[in-house]
Amino acid sequence: MSIIEKALNKSKSESGGDNSSTSSRPIEKIINQNVSTEPAANTHIDRTSKPSHAMACCDIDLERLDQIGIITPGSERTRFKEEYRLIKRPLLNRAFEERKNRNGKHNNVIMITSATPGEGKTFTSISLAISIADEQNRRVLLIDADVVNPSVAKTFGVSEDVGLVDYLSGDFGDISELLCQTNVEDLSFLQAGKRHHLTTELLASKQMAQLIDELSRRYPDRVIILDSPPLMHTSEASVLAGLAGQVVLVVAENSAKQSDVKKAIARLGNRRDIGLILNKSRSSSNRYGYYYGYGADRE
Repeated sequence: MSIIEKALNKSKSESGGDNSSTSSRPIEKIINQNVSTEPAANTHIDRTSKPSHAMACCDIDLERLDQIGIITPGSERTRFKEEYRLIKRPLLNRAFEERKNRNGKHNNVIMITSATPGEGKTFTSISLAISIADEQNRRVLLIDADVVNPSVAKTFGVSEDVGLVDYLSGDFGDISELLCQTNVEDLSFLQAGKRHHLTTELLASKQMAQLIDELSRRYPDRVIILDSPPLMHTSEASVLAGLAGQVVLVVAENSAKQSDVKKAIARLGNRRDIGLILNKSRSSSNRYGYYYGYGADRE
């Protein structure tokens, strides 16, 4: 039995197989997060570089986020916030204890994706970004990299604007013109930008690789979260995975098919930095459920 099957079966047994009761907020569970023990590669970190000018402001509708169940800064301690505290810890440990993985990718670049649409990847991206922004001495850049079907701006309650695709297509020469500082301290945002028929090619370009490298190195305390398209529905997601040091796959309980999850993991290639979050759990258990596995065990 695979690690995925074991995790899903364990979760189902803990909830007693009863799908009729739901918690007021989704419960997230880490299924698989491997932290490499290889020594960090020597990298030059620019600790003095600053944007060429002040970033534009982006006022997130925090009341709306709270209403739809997303973490908001300064909110009371809840089981949901505790779940994300547990989820982010191994991601942060890997991001800053080992700056690059064995493939030379920056570990502070975290891609959030899913096998299919509707599993909660954007919900997870935003909740994780805000939770990390609550950390001391950490700043977060959330990039809406779902250039096919962007939804972060809509979830934030702000108007769609220029962003990543506009930069990659040459409409802007300085990425700092497109970065927006939000009303959440230490959280900035880069929109997906205009629709384009060559988004896969733009994301696979040398310019995109250079951009991610620059953004990940500009501040030594920065985490970059890429809200990516679903793996099974677009080619863009596989391209983005090649830029991220860590990948988190969101799996919706009682909705995702195990066959789709396995195919999605296969599309990510032979890598050992894939974490899985079980979303939309209906378990009534009061304890936190964590499932650990390693790359070699996932087949």
